[in-house]
Amino acid sequence: MASVVLTVVGTAIGGPVGGLIGGLVGRTVDQAIFGGTASRTIEGGRLKDLSVQTSAYGTPISRIYGTMRLPGNMVWSAGLKESRNEKTAGGGKGQQTVTTVTYSYSASFAMALSGREIADVGRIWADGKLLRDSSGAIATGGTLRIYTGSEFQNADPLIEAIEGQASANAFRALAYVVFDGLELGNYANRIPNLTFEVIADVGGTVLLSTIVADICQLSGLSACDASGLTRVVEGYMISGPVKSRSALEQLAAIYNFDVIEQDKNLLFRHLDRPADVAITPAELVKGAGKARERIILGRQQDMELPREVGMSYIDPARDYQTGYQRARRVTTASDVVHQSAVPLVLASAAAKTIAEIQLDLAWYGRKSASFTLPSKYADLLPGDILTLTINGNIQNFLLQEVETGAEGIHCRAVKFSRSILTRNSVADSGLVPPQQVTPLATSQLLPLDMPAITGDNITAPILFLAVAAGSGNWPGAGLFISRDNDLTYSQLDFSAVDVVSGVVENTLVGGPAAYWDEAGECYVRLDNPGHSLAGETAAAVLDGANVAWVGGEIIQFRQAVLQLDGRYLLSGLLRGRRGTERRISGHGPAEVFVLLTATTVSSAVMALSDIGQNRQFKAVTSGDNVANVLPLNYTFGAESLKPFSPVHAVGVRDSAGTLTLTWLRRSRVGGEWMDNVDVPLGELYEKYDIEILNGANVVRTLTSTAATVVYPATLQLSDFGSIPASLTLRISQISDSVGRGWPLTVAL
Repeated sequence: MASVVLTVVGTAIGGPVGGLIGGLVGRTVDQAIFGGTASRTIEGGRLKDLSVQTSAYGTPISRIYGTMRLPGNMVWSAGLKESRNEKTAGGGKGQQTVTTVTYSYSASFAMALSGREIADVGRIWADGKLLRDSSGAIATGGTLRIYTGSEFQNADPLIEAIEGQASANAFRALAYVVFDGLELGNYANRIPNLTFEVIADVGGTVLLSTIVADICQLSGLSACDASGLTRVVEGYMISGPVKSRSALEQLAAIYNFDVIEQDKNLLFRHLDRPADVAITPAELVKGAGKARERIILGRQQDMELPREVGMSYIDPARDYQTGYQRARRVTTASDVVHQSAVPLVLASAAAKTIAEIQLDLAWYGRKSASFTLPSKYADLLPGDILTLTINGNIQNFLLQEVETGAEGIHCRAVKFSRSILTRNSVADSGLVPPQQVTPLATSQLLPLDMPAITGDNITAPILFLAVAAGSGNWPGAGLFISRDNDLTYSQLDFSAVDVVSGVVENTLVGGPAAYWDEAGECYVRLDNPGHSLAGETAAAVLDGANVAWVGGEIIQFRQAVLQLDGRYLLSGLLRGRRGTERRISGHGPAEVFVLLTATTVSSAVMALSDIGQNRQFKAVTSGDNVANVLPLNYTFGAESLKPFSPVHAVGVRDSAGTLTLTWLRRSRVGGEWMDNVDVPLGELYEKYDIEILNGANVVRTLTSTAATVVYPATLQLSDFGSIPASLTLRISQISDSVGRGWPLTVAL
């Protein structure tokens, strides 16, 4: 938001005299952009139509065998859910309040997958990119529930909650999934095109006999025996209504089996079997008329045979995308190309083998034989394998046609060899870039209870927060608070940019607060190796660059030099910025380092009742669940409202011993150095508490409404028994909302 960016970048951190010059420029530009100091609301893009497109009645549902990748069919939707996110900034004295409203969207819906019961759902792709990996990790927010399609499955609880228990469809005998609150920000706020890796059978494979038997059963052909089909199929799909004969013929051409009727039962057999019957030359019936040969041989012309056989299939090595393999003959003048597309999951080598077998069978079977057999062979059927002796050579033929006539059983067969079916080819699926779901990164919450960096006139208790992201996918984090001891949580803000944070690996020694600390050094090891620090000119630092939190002290730095051991050496320091000079001394080892920038530090408005109370806070990575994150217990001190400590206290005694004490107040608001103008008060009224100390004990507290107080000699005698030669006093400016600010302790 422009107001925040311009003010934070434009304002440097104030020292004893408050903020530096840049803030005034920033606020002037803000007012020039937004016009005056009135409140303003900025709204982000918003969808006008929250409906979603659903499937039409009658859309066919596929039956899945083995493992397949397929699109789902939407069968229920709750529509898009709109979430409104509001953040208010500014609102200080004489400044504009800017409220930014953004909208995010999610959807809950059900997708039908298979009309046959499945075992599980593996990976899911959204617009071609991996949404869910094989471990079940989802790349965006939302949850997934899988229903395998049993006859007894219950309705989904979300569908029940929305439609009512009596109206909720359990979709029994239908395998489907339910997305609950799928976040749509990565998909242009629409439901993406989803495809699913459906695992229908255990182990991801199924026997060919299971598929054939199921097709027969669906056609009402219960009397079938496919037990001899022992080939393993990785995946197969029947996509909607299809003739059983067409499906079986397609499978037979791929897996080389035939079917015969035997005892009113359909029997499926592999062609890779010994010959069913051997015919001796003497059993061949002589033809009538001029054609008295016992067997007539034929040969198909080369131009009628395929030069190439190509096949499209589903390649698991390509994430179940379409693959293509072909077989070619280079020594033929034929230009015939046979192409087919099969809904089968095949390895590239298996698909290549199938194409070459089909091509070889076509060319090997170019030779045909026509002959007549006696009536005792009336039980022969097309698909039977015969052994014939031709010119003294024993050869196998595959029976194509059988017709009963007056002379006997007229047969036509093509040359066949079972050895063709045993070949193994080599093929490659090609390079496929692997996809993986990067796991959600953890979010580390860094509460920064500190004064406002900008010097704005903050009138509400503000807790500044930053989030450090771990390794992995980090789409931002929601910031949550619990005020009922970790029972329920409400969202404070959302952090879209992770902060540059680290650990200080030395103890930062004390230094000056009123000028550059050229001796101090700070060694920082950053949490994220992808982050970095950079030096700035002195002028840039004075104008607000390189502001950091180190163990509660706000510093700035000119130099940031990367060391060979991976640490950064920070030097050329400005210390105790924005009233934190009390933290200059007392640093310890392993303190937290946070680079403070407008884009990485969020501000959460707290309640006055939160001050001094232990609350639970969470930073929840977008897409994760609030319940999955451990809380951070933190006591909020409302340092953003505490007045800075006074400075330059001077005491003067008169001849009677009465002490007149004066000091200069500082302001947490503004602080620009302007001639003949005092710094803003920043409070509703000016008031001070002055504590008189005797060792560690407070013997008297004086109050004043101006930056001066009188400690009469009579009170000194009452408090100490005599006029003390020296006094220790503690001066605190009073806030109208949080009471005493940070004290100045002086010895006079």
